[in-house]
Amino acid sequence: MAKLDNIEPKFLLLDIENPRFGLAEAESQSEAIEILAQKANLRELWDSILLKGFEPFEPLVAFPDGGNFIVVEGNRRLAAVKSLLEPSLLANVKISVPELQSNFVTKSLEKIPVNVVSKRDEADDYIGFKHINGPSSWDALAKARFAVRLFEKMDLPSGNDDNRIEILGKRLGDGRQLILRSLVAFKIIEQSIELGYLDELEVKTNSLDFSHLYTMLPNRDVRFYLGLGEDPLNEASVVSDPIPQSHHDNLRYMMMWLFGDEKNRPLIQRQGSDRPKLQKVLSSQDATETLELTGDFERAVEEAGFFTDNWLADTVKLSTLSKSVADGITDLPPELSADDLEKANARLISSQRNVKSAVASLNSLFSDED
Repeated sequence: MAKLDNIEPKFLLLDIENPRFGLAEAESQSEAIEILAQKANLRELWDSILLKGFEPFEPLVAFPDGGNFIVVEGNRRLAAVKSLLEPSLLANVKISVPELQSNFVTKSLEKIPVNVVSKRDEADDYIGFKHINGPSSWDALAKARFAVRLFEKMDLPSGNDDNRIEILGKRLGDGRQLILRSLVAFKIIEQSIELGYLDELEVKTNSLDFSHLYTMLPNRDVRFYLGLGEDPLNEASVVSDPIPQSHHDNLRYMMMWLFGDEKNRPLIQRQGSDRPKLQKVLSSQDATETLELTGDFERAVEEAGFFTDNWLADTVKLSTLSKSVADGITDLPPELSADDLEKANARLISSQRNVKSAVASLNSLFSDED
């Protein structure tokens, strides 16, 4: 049960286990404040505090640590308060901190409202609701990091392991498959860092697009390429080092393709179009080898037959749309203007020419084969 208290800022510590902004890189409280000032846009908080003072309607959340309290919710606000009270904390990063000029504002910072819980675990449900699907949503990587921590410390009776994903989903408000994908993807990220395939600082400062990985995992060919098997993910997939040693080279390629490296930019520039292309490449051994050896994405995509598949799909769409247009002519509204009818007629004539040209080209191909 949380207890509301008013605590002097000097007794409040930033949480270096916070899943945002790379605070785990900090070796001291002052360094953590520097990271937040550089990554978390404290200026908007400074402006708000200088205008209205520290507003007490949303207390920080903290748990005791010796004579101090570690803040697990509200690190940005705490960093803003501490830097306003002691601007020299940001001298090393050369960020100008506004001066406290109002006695009212200064007095509002003497003590800060804090919901004090007995230990970190008590704050998890509150934090999970607020930042996973609540009003202050984290990005996908921070969500996954938080979900992994909750998953790994769940203590269930023997034989109930299969319930962990369901319980976690209820606590965080996400579906089973999304939870699974996020957990496994984060474990893959951790393994990639350990193997030197990803830069740890980039991950901890959320500089990569984590969604590129977890949206790939539902695809069977992607899982097979990574050595995860062709079956759908399940709770047994959530393990440390999920990619077997036999597939480490494949993992290295995947990290380069998804997130880039010093020499290569990521292949996934647009999720909607590039992700299906990469999945199609991985469905073909020849196309995959082409991509591994040459790095030529478009060549590999073409070799995998992606454009052929798209063309065939477009012919199906064309057939359906043309029938819809033909059938719909009898139901045209009477208020349709002559100008609109003329434009529609021009488009139909143009479409007719295109279709005739395509049919002629296709017939020519059949003739060449004969």
